[in-house]
Amino acid sequence: MRLELRIPPLLLFVGLALAMWLGRGEERGTGLLLVLATALLLAGAVLGGGALLHFWQQRTTVHPQRLESSRVLVTRGVYRISRNPMYLGLLCWTLALACYLGGMAVWLGPLLLWGWLTRFQILAEEQALRRQFGDAYDNYCRQVRRWC
Repeated sequence: MRLELRIPPLLLFVGLALAMWLGRGEERGTGLLLVLATALLLAGAVLGGGALLHFWQQRTTVHPQRLESSRVLVTRGVYRISRNPMYLGLLCWTLALACYLGGMAVWLGPLLLWGWLTRFQILAEEQALRRQFGDAYDNYCRQVRRWC
């Protein structure tokens, strides 16, 4: 079974966040880690919210498994910073949770999210977008990084 585009990214995030919470130790992040967690939460909200807003304004799909129904290549706003701001937002939230929970084991969550999204979501999306938008997508890829 091919794993590309099979697990919705939001479901993956929720599953990893739950595993991080259940696998937490007695330690908690303090001081600078809590400040960093707050900043990452806000960054994730701005990136994800901004991305959703642009998709809504362009009246195109945000469904990560129905790429063929994408009507417009969105390149404005947060899409000038990252080709995947929604996923970057989820990664920020996972990193924020790791900062809050403290301990070493919880850092596997953000690492797994980053690796899975890159391998099984983003690479497949890039192929589909390249087929659908051709040179416009290639030009966009040359101007904006995959993550940030």
